[in-house]
Amino acid sequence: MRKSQKFIALGAVATLGLFATACGSNSKDAAPVDTAAAPAMEETTTTAMTDATVAPGTQNIVDIASANPDFSTLVSLITTAGLASTLSGEGPFTVLAPTNAGFEALAKKLGKTMDELSTTLTSDVELLKKVLTSHVIAGKVMAADTAALNGMEADLVSGEKAKVVSTGGVVSFTIGSSTATVVTPDIEATNGVIHIVDMPLLPLELQK
Repeated sequence: MRKSQKFIALGAVATLGLFATACGSNSKDAAPVDTAAAPAMEETTTTAMTDATVAPGTQNIVDIASANPDFSTLVSLITTAGLASTLSGEGPFTVLAPTNAGFEALAKKLGKTMDELSTTLTSDVELLKKVLTSHVIAGKVMAADTAALNGMEADLVSGEKAKVVSTGGVVSFTIGSSTATVVTPDIEATNGVIHIVDMPLLPLELQK
C-alpha cells in the first residue's frame, strides 16, 4: 500500500471516523465543508495556551481563537474570508492554528513585513479562503491519532494534501516546501480540536 494514501473515511477507527487509508482515491472523496527542524510538542506559556486550556471542550473553535490575543491575526483573516460561521458550525474539525508569532515567522521566512504578508493574503478573498482551509481537516484528529498516519497524506478542506509526519512525539504537516509543526496539541473545542502550529501552511500556488 502506497504511503501517498489519503485518509478519507476511516470507519474502522472510531476516533478517526472521517478518515481512511484508501490507495489512489481522489480528493473529491474528502468530507465536504462549506467554503467556507521542528520542536517537540510541549505546553507553552502563551496567553493562547493558558486561556484555551482552562475549560476544554466548552467553546467552539472560533470562540477559543477569538478569546485569545495570540490568535488575533488568524481571527482577523477568518473574519475577512467569511469563514467564522463555518468554523463555528457542528464539525467536527481539526484546525492547525498558527499564532501571531507564527505569522511573523512566515513573513520573515518570505522576506516580507507583516503588512506585506497581510496584503498578499487579503488581496484575493478566494485565495485567502484556500489558505485558511488548508489548515482544516474534516474530522477530529487528536495528536495520538497521528502516529497511525505517519507518512500518509491528509486531505485538507481546501483540496490540498499535507504529508503527515508523526515520530518521537513530534507531529508536522507539509504541503510542498511549506511545513507546519505542532507545538501545542489537543485544545479541545465543542466542534473539534485545535493544534497550535509554529507557522502557517501555504497552498502550492503560493509557493511558485
